[in-house]
Amino acid sequence: DLEKISRKAMEKGLISSAQAKQMSEDRLSELIFEPGFSTAQKVTEISGRGVGLDSVRASLRSLKGKVQVTSIPGKGSVFTLRLPLTLTIAKLLVCLEGTSAIALPSDSIEEIIVPKQTQIKVSGEQRFLDWQGQLVPVYRAKRLLEYGCPLPETIPGKALVTIPTPSHWALPLLILRRDYQCFALEVERVVTEQELVIKPFGKVISPPAYTYGCTILGDGSIIPVIDGLTLIEQAFGQSANSTVKPPKAAPKNKTVPTILAIDDSTALRRTLALSLQKSGYKVLQAKDGQEALEKLAQSPVHLIVCDLEMPNMNGFEFLNHHRQDLKLSKIPVVMLTSRGNDKHRKLATHLGATAYFSKPYIEQEFLPALKNILHQRYAKKKAVSI
Repeated sequence: DLEKISRKAMEKGLISSAQAKQMSEDRLSELIFEPGFSTAQKVTEISGRGVGLDSVRASLRSLKGKVQVTSIPGKGSVFTLRLPLTLTIAKLLVCLEGTSAIALPSDSIEEIIVPKQTQIKVSGEQRFLDWQGQLVPVYRAKRLLEYGCPLPETIPGKALVTIPTPSHWALPLLILRRDYQCFALEVERVVTEQELVIKPFGKVISPPAYTYGCTILGDGSIIPVIDGLTLIEQAFGQSANSTVKPPKAAPKNKTVPTILAIDDSTALRRTLALSLQKSGYKVLQAKDGQEALEKLAQSPVHLIVCDLEMPNMNGFEFLNHHRQDLKLSKIPVVMLTSRGNDKHRKLATHLGATAYFSKPYIEQEFLPALKNILHQRYAKKKAVSI
């Protein structure tokens, strides 16, 4: 009741009658947070002393936050409390890698599993987890985390001491999801799950993009809080670029075939791109069908490798657009997806797909198939662009 608030404020000498007439509704609403201010008719054990809302505002200000109230007569009021993201309490999963600990937000983890030997598949140097009918790439956290100096071997604090796991158990896997794609992050040990405060790093250092900040455990241990998906995508790109040698330059009189790789997973897209580059192809990349059309409008392409499940424009929608465009339909499209059932295969073929492969692909089969398609289609033709 803004009129009642205004009268009470004038009684307490907080504002004059002239000020009350000129004050906005927002400014009047802020008066209820003043120390000792209350519109209650009588003082009870829980109301009337005017200390509750004053304490709320004082606590928020100490955390560099703020509170705002909006009200509609006869319907009710809304109190909005705003806190800096880096001071929010979050449920974190604490894991150990050697004597070093890391924490990940629990809500970013789909599931924690200890895989059986039959669930792990290997394709080349990449391991995959057979999980819920799909093959999920597995990455070791210890290999992805890079440090600029050697880490000292220290004794973990009391908060990081755990019961030893049986030696015959596999290392635990954290299943992470981004849109339709899942990844498995392998850690040495899962320690605990706690509600902890995430604090930002100071301006003295420049933290990696995959870190949220740090948190402090009950025994004083300070550990970084990381974004597992960003860690996989960023670290995978860096290691791939540093370990794989670029393909040898082709003779000037020979055309290098260009392949467009379409996949919403950055890590899997780069894996495919590196595999194709080692085979001597030039590779373009797109995260979905819509971006692929933009790439095709700018550069000539000889062949397209496309995933099915993608945001904005999925594989089926891209195939439908592909077959309806006169120039675009001349470029062969090879589907590479985790969906290996006949229903998806038949629909893709009906929409004009030249070939259909399931993930994870075997290079010894996949690359010769691409080479054969390119030879048949472009033996006497040039690349096509739209």
